[in-house]
Amino acid sequence: MSLLRSLSVVALLGTLGATPATARECGEPAPGVLFAGCAGDTVARLVLVEEGGVRPAEELPSGQRVTVTGAYTSGEKREPEGLFILGGEALDPYPQGWDGVALIDGQGRLSLHHAERIDVGNERYDLRRRDSRRAFARSARLRGWSAFQSHMLVIDGQIDTRPREGALRFARRLLYTLSDGSIGIYETPPVTLHDAAVAISEALSPVMALNLDMGSYDYCRIEGETAHNCGALTVTQTGKLSNLLILSRGTEKTAAVTD
Repeated sequence: MSLLRSLSVVALLGTLGATPATARECGEPAPGVLFAGCAGDTVARLVLVEEGGVRPAEELPSGQRVTVTGAYTSGEKREPEGLFILGGEALDPYPQGWDGVALIDGQGRLSLHHAERIDVGNERYDLRRRDSRRAFARSARLRGWSAFQSHMLVIDGQIDTRPREGALRFARRLLYTLSDGSIGIYETPPVTLHDAAVAISEALSPVMALNLDMGSYDYCRIEGETAHNCGALTVTQTGKLSNLLILSRGTEKTAAVTD
């Protein structure tokens, strides 16, 4: 890493107030974290956006809820890119080459996996192998799983990116899991993907961190006692958006939105 890049990363981490995850209680807010929840009180939900865009919830949830863009949206037509399973139905059963998979089980419990080793109970699925991919789709259908793909930036606690000359800098939003089972969403100022991986690693020491779609599909809304937008798009600008990921603190009922 060049001296200039090293200095930029140090400055970024200082701006975000990096503090190791081990120094924080489960679910405790931290600089750069949009949402943080413990494993036992966090419910995840993946939804398709209907024609015409996002419909706002009719009422505020009893606990905190964040709604963000999840899987990448195709630039050619309004649909999620890569493997996308919704409530057991494989809308697109064919994975892209991306190495990250977010899995939501039938009870709304979210976990992050490498695409070649999705471990659920005593079973392991490898999306690179046809027979294992079919077995994963069957299990998803029987158990009501939802799943989507993206780039994984941290795998088993190790940064899985490399610095690239001339890499583009954008604000990044990362879905992460910690060793204590915590789940959350972390956001950076405009940086490269590699620098985003460095930033979240230094700030939170995640076990896994997965890149979420932003750019022209940057929808984000936080709701609780109050509500505010945290993304570039307003509800009226979401006509091209294909999908949303919802994380809620509380019961499964609090994850519901009007869609």
